[in-house]
Amino acid sequence: MTHLPHHPTLRDWALLLVLTLLWGSAYAFIKHAVLSFSPAALIFVRISVAAALLTMWTYARGHRLPPLNDKRWLWFAALGLFGNTLPFFLISWGQQTIDSALTGILVATMPLTTIALAHVFVPGEQMNARRLAGFLLGFAGVVVLLGPVALRGLGGAGLVAQLAVLGAAVCYGINAVLARLLPDTSPSLSGAGMLIMGAVLALPFGVWDLAHMQPAPVSAWMNVLWLALGPTALASGLLMQIARTAGPSFLATVNYMTPIAAVATGLLIGETVGWNALLALAIILAGVWLARKKPVPPPV
Repeated sequence: MTHLPHHPTLRDWALLLVLTLLWGSAYAFIKHAVLSFSPAALIFVRISVAAALLTMWTYARGHRLPPLNDKRWLWFAALGLFGNTLPFFLISWGQQTIDSALTGILVATMPLTTIALAHVFVPGEQMNARRLAGFLLGFAGVVVLLGPVALRGLGGAGLVAQLAVLGAAVCYGINAVLARLLPDTSPSLSGAGMLIMGAVLALPFGVWDLAHMQPAPVSAWMNVLWLALGPTALASGLLMQIARTAGPSFLATVNYMTPIAAVATGLLIGETVGWNALLALAIILAGVWLARKKPVPPPV
């Protein structure tokens, strides 16, 4: 793979903002979808529809999926497992016993996992004190945003569920690094391959639950279709593009920005936002700035 520069451009920042809005809006739609769909059924339908949509878009742009003996399918399988099927399931299963605020804090550990993995496996992504301090500051902002009281739920009876959500955060970190190391492939094609393999992995449990669930109302299906189109299909293409051009550490900052988008989405559906949201926004932005700040070259 050609090693591209890890200096985010204005275009990378714009794509990151769109990705943040897509993932941040997903929580409100998931909240309504799970009233009618089991986690396994929701995951399967969401990933399968997204795979079909992104594959059609890829073919419309003149790209073609590689033959089945191409080694990139092994990469797609790993990306589908760690980027979609496994973390989607772990988070859905974990949220059956822990609330969404604590879930958001646990998932927000993903950037810390990413910079540790990227330090070892990705050239040009070495960890340093400034970058680590920036990510830690961003994580503190997420805690302020979602409410420090949520941390009281750590441990106890929900420990296994919390470990599952932490496992999902690790999966996302692995996925960000894999996306950067993937052999040179167009973002839409790699996103389609990732979703196809994710759907294959989700198929057994998803089909079983779909066959045994009660008919879902049209509103629930509309929620699932948007989850497939926006936060999954479109977001997968953006994820691959950002990881390819700006690197996994830059991509990881989206996990600090996504809770802000989730709060903004909550405002649109009538939820209230307190002073802590504005304070958290300032802390998160300061952390992102510190993590992405270019080091000052030593005097000659």
